[in-house]
Amino acid sequence: MRDVHCSDGWKAGDRMATEQVNGFEPEAIQARCSYEAVAGVLVYSLAGDLDVGTDALALDVALTGFRAVVVDLAEVGFFGSAALNALLGLRRRAAAAGLEVHLSAVPPAVTRILALTGTDRLFPTHEDVNASLPAP
Repeated sequence: MRDVHCSDGWKAGDRMATEQVNGFEPEAIQARCSYEAVAGVLVYSLAGDLDVGTDALALDVALTGFRAVVVDLAEVGFFGSAALNALLGLRRRAAAAGLEVHLSAVPPAVTRILALTGTDRLFPTHEDVNASLPAP
């Protein structure tokens, strides 16, 4: 797996964001993101608390040459509105490249957010990464 460099220029592996947001300084937010190619599929693994300041879904990886994108959410603790917006941005980029974004190991809290916002219908979800890999 490779560490992903997020769009804000910070290196993603175990980084902490503590900048001020809306006039207050939030507690440190830890997030990790990494990616690997598995059978022609880009598997993007996220971990930690994903919200303002983490920017963990802002891939700087070219999506060409892949058959699909899988976002593994197994280790996500918190999934805020900024993470949802980033996930939707990833979906737009993938769609422009002719790819579908699949979600794997979606925690109940993330499932709830997707359902409340109506975005659950946009992403096929699977029990784990292996189940989310499309057939060749």
